[in-house]
Amino acid sequence: MTVTASSPYPLRPELVHYPHPILRRRASAVTVFDDALRAFCREMFLVMELHQGVGLAAPQVAVGKRIFVTDHLRRRDDPSPKDRRVWINPRIERPEGLTTYEEGCLSFPGVYAKVQRHNRFTFVAQDEWGVERKLDLDVDSGEFLGIVVQHELDHLDGKVFVELLTVAQLTLVRKRLRELEVDYKKSTGNIGAVLRK
Repeated sequence: MTVTASSPYPLRPELVHYPHPILRRRASAVTVFDDALRAFCREMFLVMELHQGVGLAAPQVAVGKRIFVTDHLRRRDDPSPKDRRVWINPRIERPEGLTTYEEGCLSFPGVYAKVQRHNRFTFVAQDEWGVERKLDLDVDSGEFLGIVVQHELDHLDGKVFVELLTVAQLTLVRKRLRELEVDYKKSTGNIGAVLRK
């Protein structure tokens, strides 16, 4: 990954896996909306599509900024872009109710579990030009985007979805987490930010 002196963003971002430490750090706000930011967002879409995801947060490519991208309508059998969106400095307003949904994460390959999320809420974020938008989402009415944005917002707050699992759920995925921890230590020589629960 290469970062130029004039840009805080890598030219070719790469996906990082648990237990990379940046996944457990709160990202900082974006204050400059320039061509470098927009180029980085385009690169994030490429990484997301390469790994067949529907969402990707900047910390997942080792950038500690409050940015994520989504295309929640993409399908494996038809990977062409459907509803690409950039979300910068996002926040949830007026959350109501709870819902449960099975989630996975590109930074946790092979790990899937049911997670509890807000059901209805207003999501507020800026786009890559700095324009703020509000969107009312209702997961129970079929708006899968509501799950995606909550998952990605957690990444910006330094949270990973496995932190939301019960002890019983963690027991089922513990072996895979340990495999990821071993792989990370072999490739970096460090233990990273290991989940302790």
